[in-house]
Amino acid sequence: MTENASQNGSDGNGTHQKGPLEGIKVIEFGNFVAGPFAGQILADMGAEVIKVEPPTGDPWRATQPFAPSESRTFLPLNRGVKSVTLNLKDPLGKNALAQIVKMSDGVISNNRPDTAKALGIDYESLSAINPAIIYVDITAYGMKGPLGGAPGFDLVMQGFTGAVASEGKINPDGQPEVVWSSSYIDLSTAYCAAAGVMAGIIGRGDSGKGQKVETSLMMNALAMQCMRIIHMLDMPTPSMTWYQERYPQLVAEGKNYQELQHDYQSVVRPSIYRCYYRAYRTKDGGLCLGTLDWAARARLLNHLNLEDPRVTDPDYDNNSLEADKLAQDMIDTFERIFESKTTDEWVEELNSRDIPCGPVRFSEDLVWDEQAAANNYIIELEHHTGHRYRTSGPILNFTAGMPELKASPALGEHNHEVLNEAGMTEEEIAAIVTQ
Repeated sequence: MTENASQNGSDGNGTHQKGPLEGIKVIEFGNFVAGPFAGQILADMGAEVIKVEPPTGDPWRATQPFAPSESRTFLPLNRGVKSVTLNLKDPLGKNALAQIVKMSDGVISNNRPDTAKALGIDYESLSAINPAIIYVDITAYGMKGPLGGAPGFDLVMQGFTGAVASEGKINPDGQPEVVWSSSYIDLSTAYCAAAGVMAGIIGRGDSGKGQKVETSLMMNALAMQCMRIIHMLDMPTPSMTWYQERYPQLVAEGKNYQELQHDYQSVVRPSIYRCYYRAYRTKDGGLCLGTLDWAARARLLNHLNLEDPRVTDPDYDNNSLEADKLAQDMIDTFERIFESKTTDEWVEELNSRDIPCGPVRFSEDLVWDEQAAANNYIIELEHHTGHRYRTSGPILNFTAGMPELKASPALGEHNHEVLNEAGMTEEEIAAIVTQ
């Protein structure tokens, strides 16, 4: 199969293969990140995803714009979906939506509950039209509890769920730093929402009855931190002991965030990780050392002619004062060593000895990365504005065939196609699209 054939979902003989979800129709009432990316995931699997937008469009179309109703933030989150614009505050728009709902299998919505209800796109309203519909509702905090139904964003949830504090990043002025390179909570929620649609359709089985599936930013933020959010009631971790005993003392003393973080980071991450599983500065950049495995740590020590009884002596007491001093001494030693050579030199030297590591790169490097392009992790598409662009590709590769990869849609590009399929006449469609 040629590269172009693979990228465009062809079997190499001109026969188009549409992916495992061919024939599944999903409505996406998405905006910003979580809802749209969930729709894109399903579209990459062959589903027909109908993105219903207000006449003004998804708000993300207006961020970093390069053309009217088109933006750099919209492109990588809405590939392959169809755009239909409906004024859901107007009876004509509501009627058109009802016709689309009748022919659909699933719904993804990441609107506030009160907004969804006001627009008539909540589960109760849509399931009354199509009882078989699988409705995935994405909220911020879930629907129960004191914050049930409250709005929220990825960055807000990073702070609320402890991710910002756990990362421990502080800018030069002592201010907290967030993870801004990726809306990872939004994106993980999108994965979950896409899975919810598919599981719901499978679970519908012989009964034919639909259901509401709930997920939230908070739910996924906690799941993403599952290895941190674990508390054995009779055996607390050092960080939990710090939180219960030391933290209240520091707050009472009036310590600021920077001072709290300095104290917290001394216990939140085991010293062995701070030495062997972290990033280091090199002579010309940075290196990520991934010696999570004890054998790899031993190989690293042997190669650098270093000794660390924490790695080689199973009886070494890691709770002693001597262990604390050794931990910092080893960190200082590694920092001096890795700063002595370039990143490329270290990568070649360590990987050749089965010591896992890799360079610290810029995201921009990946746009032209040979490894990424060879596997269609980075793809190139032509936009309806005439621009060509490179972006991340599908997250799964189905060897039996993939749908054709298409750029994100123009606002309302598929109004006639979708509404006509829904059984509406040209006159009815014209009345709707000219609202």
